[in-house]
Amino acid sequence: MTNEWVLPEDLSAAAAARVHVTDVLTAAGVSSEHLDDAVLVASELAANAARHGRPPFSLQIRLLDDHVRITVSNEGEPSDPRILVADVQSGHGRGLPLVKSLSRTMGWSRSGVRLNVWADVNVAD
Repeated sequence: MTNEWVLPEDLSAAAAARVHVTDVLTAAGVSSEHLDDAVLVASELAANAARHGRPPFSLQIRLLDDHVRITVSNEGEPSDPRILVADVQSGHGRGLPLVKSLSRTMGWSRSGVRLNVWADVNVAD
């Protein structure tokens, strides 16, 4: 099953991503433990797109046997995303490390000017 949405063109994209992922995975019967991880991953990816990319922003949720692939796409910067080690004083730089820690795998690809950042999150034990 695959679902796709256009997200708002501002920082409310993160909240919209949380709602969509919650609705889809709850309807699919995903446990709250796995749901929380997927919602947080989607929120972080959408927030990064809104902060660093350019609209239009989109969210795709692909539910597979034991995991969900969450992809957020945008008109990305010419450079690739970077997983930083955030300074304790910094207010930024924790999103992608958090996504990496909650995901079985993550990555990004380009399709023309579109940057697609994805993460696979377990939804079954």
